[in-house]
Amino acid sequence: MPRIPTSLLLKAYRENPLLLDVLKECRTLDQARNELRWLREGAISKCRNAGTYSKHWRHELRRMCTDRSRGKPLQYILGDQPFGDLEILCRPGVLIPRGETESYTSHASDIILKKRRANKFGASLRILDLCSGSGCISLLLHSLLASHIDNLTVLGVDVSPQAINLGYKNKAHNLRRGLLSPRAEKEVSFLLADILDHPGSDIPSLMDILQTHPDSAGGKSTWDVLISNPPYISPLNLVNGTTSRSVRRFEPVGALVPPVVDPSIWQALGLETIVPEDIFYAKLLSLARQLDVKLAVLECGDLQQAQRVVDMAHELPGIAGDEKEEYAYIWDDCYTTTDQDSGARAVILERGT
Repeated sequence: MPRIPTSLLLKAYRENPLLLDVLKECRTLDQARNELRWLREGAISKCRNAGTYSKHWRHELRRMCTDRSRGKPLQYILGDQPFGDLEILCRPGVLIPRGETESYTSHASDIILKKRRANKFGASLRILDLCSGSGCISLLLHSLLASHIDNLTVLGVDVSPQAINLGYKNKAHNLRRGLLSPRAEKEVSFLLADILDHPGSDIPSLMDILQTHPDSAGGKSTWDVLISNPPYISPLNLVNGTTSRSVRRFEPVGALVPPVVDPSIWQALGLETIVPEDIFYAKLLSLARQLDVKLAVLECGDLQQAQRVVDMAHELPGIAGDEKEEYAYIWDDCYTTTDQDSGARAVILERGT
């Protein structure tokens, strides 16, 4: 990472010594000014709620700025992140929601409503959110769809007990603030399960959970939509500078990098070999076929990975080319700046189109 010019450091210090701390992480003066303003508002709010506003908010602000200078994500310091019209609580140990995830979640709701108008879905709609993390996708989809669909079931699934707990806290938090329909209390739930079905795991397998879920039919779980933001970063990209220091040091590695698995997991799906960071996609595509979903939306890290997922969708037995019209494609809402690729990218699998 390039060094910050001394002239910029001096300019920040003269303007406000606290800007210097924040600048170390966000790198530009405009962004540092914005973050300092947000941190100041957060410190004042926190101290006012604790009844110590007049005495302690400046001390709290200095502490927050020190944490930020060490790379701690702003969302963990402030405690929340806007996501659509929702306010998602952010806690260490659970991945922070991103703007690109919000973008393709909104796009997924548009596809769902379009397919519903074309009578591709029934009277009710069942959505499965795998690797649900903070619950942001599950809750935003309910927020976007509840006014259009009378009977919704949204189930978030994650292997992390911390994530499941935070998902429920976020549901309660947004219900209290009036940002979710009261129906979400019963229509959105979160369950602990192992999507990769590791042998000997103490956590129940996904299919065992789904087969006992109230929405199973005749022992077979039936779902309309599968959506997922799985771990998809390679071990190399986690440490080679591709991933920011803030993410690398503070966010949960298990939500970023897939675990090392026995090759038998993808060989059982009919694939000869895949790169380690794509293991979740093999499983998710297989689940999409097994559960007979009409729409699958899978977040990807870059264009190359998205293309591998599309290719995998055509290689997996029973995924493409069966008796139901089905195709996979890349939805790309990215743009390129001078130094990076930004925006949302997902692979979308539609069946019965």
